[in-house]
Amino acid sequence: MRCIVKGPEPRELLDWKRQNRASPQNLTYTGGGFPREAVKHALMVEQHHLCAYTMRGLKSAADCHIEHVLPQARKNPEETIDYHNMLACYPGSNSKTVCEFGAHAKGDYDPERGPFCSPLHKATPSKFRFSETGEVTGRDDVAQATIEVLRLNHPILVHDREAAIRGGLKPGRRRQFSAAAARRLAAEVRKPDFEGRLRPYCEAIAQAALKYADKEERKARRLRQRRV
Repeated sequence: MRCIVKGPEPRELLDWKRQNRASPQNLTYTGGGFPREAVKHALMVEQHHLCAYTMRGLKSAADCHIEHVLPQARKNPEETIDYHNMLACYPGSNSKTVCEFGAHAKGDYDPERGPFCSPLHKATPSKFRFSETGEVTGRDDVAQATIEVLRLNHPILVHDREAAIRGGLKPGRRRQFSAAAARRLAAEVRKPDFEGRLRPYCEAIAQAALKYADKEERKARRLRQRRV
């Protein structure tokens, strides 16, 4: 999971709130023409086109829905239209895909009543450890509980993360990846491209690349010591 830095509310959301100031009954997520598509687009841009919980790639707004960190089940109208309570998550709003992980797995789980690492907190990325085989573990009990709530070790996610890691560390048929190349990869995947997009599962790739670099550097040190 990455840390998401929230940007300003999109203009369409601010205009909608202003237009409905005199009719507060309309100021809910499900009523009064909430500008859903504009909000989805803004969320996706600030998340660099990755699902907030799973880091799956989001090619367009059709690939995501609006997730409320504090769930709508709390019945708090102000929370449902609070931009800082919203994330873009896989799958799309109109998707018929059965999704057993991420926001769908979280459902009505309330982070204020149970342990949960929010992607809106700066320390969250450091709470998760990804293996080369795609599994993720928590570095503390809260992170481990978050993995279980979101089902982040669902076989689909594990398979996709492993494929992304292998694709990054073994590009093509060239000779063995060097430690320096692995460190460059770790830095590169954590930066958006010219379109503002991050590579899917970038944090998992970066962690695996740094681990690979450490291993190769230790191996090189041992070889140098034997030659002395």
